[in-house]
Amino acid sequence: MSSVIVEPQTANVMNAVMCGLMSFGLLVTPQKFMQGGAYQKPWFQNLPEARDNRLYYLGQFMSFLMLGGCLVPTLMDPSSQFLCYQMALIHAVNIVHTLIFMCSSAYENARPVTNESKGQWYFMTVLSFAFFIVTALAASHSTDNVVDSRETRIEKSTANTVMLCFTSVFGVLFTTIPRYLLSFFWSDEHDNAPQPNPVANENADAQSAAQPTPTAPAEVKTIMGFKLLEMTHHEKWWARCIGTTILCLNLGVAVDANIHQPLYTAGSLVTVSTLTLLNFHQVVMRPYKSISNRQILLSWIPNLIMSAVVIGVLTSAVLLA
Repeated sequence: MSSVIVEPQTANVMNAVMCGLMSFGLLVTPQKFMQGGAYQKPWFQNLPEARDNRLYYLGQFMSFLMLGGCLVPTLMDPSSQFLCYQMALIHAVNIVHTLIFMCSSAYENARPVTNESKGQWYFMTVLSFAFFIVTALAASHSTDNVVDSRETRIEKSTANTVMLCFTSVFGVLFTTIPRYLLSFFWSDEHDNAPQPNPVANENADAQSAAQPTPTAPAEVKTIMGFKLLEMTHHEKWWARCIGTTILCLNLGVAVDANIHQPLYTAGSLVTVSTLTLLNFHQVVMRPYKSISNRQILLSWIPNLIMSAVVIGVLTSAVLLA
């Protein structure tokens, strides 16, 4: 008789369905998703009304992580225990993060105030705990390392190591210092507003009474020449969700103790490719505001180049020699 209490395939399918539903909502209509849609109450209070707010970019970013980290790998190998390691870690961290969200002042400006909205969060926390139990049980039995013996242009161990190093840096930054990280890529909307022309107003001001001398502006905090953002609690929540998810996906490789894991290579290729397309779309079309030309040149374009290099490495680890 098998000692497996829960088959990995059962847990993986459950997690893929949940991630698929959530990622599709965040990808297509991130604002409506956070507002609860037509049949749910808002998940957050004080959500930005403008659909081009950068908060909804973070929602779409998170959706691609769920697609590439869970849904696509499950379609490729629904019986993989490696996916159970990753998702068990994600569920555990998400439960702790949600308790901090609901029970502390860390995100008080974003935390809902109505009983209906709070009830949704409590229900999802209980559901996440149930998913965690099922996934942990599916990950609790021994298994052999999965190795792709086919010869590829680059060893999967090399590609996976590059991916782990590249993404772990962003995972740590998103989790610990999201304000500093996002300040390299985004600016507050009023910073990019056109400045008034004093020459155009010279004649009109000549007829007006003298105005009191304005007080000196407060000192502007910067990091490496970039002005620090005025981040909302909503943005901090989603940034840390992104960071912890990246770190948990990578930590799953350590738990699996298999740097040659082919499913990590394939899932990473999907994740980095889709996120690079999202960032390229932001640079070219500017669906979300605001970013400055300086940030484009010094942050967005270098990030796109680095991502393209990682895509090339991962692709070479998938293509047969």
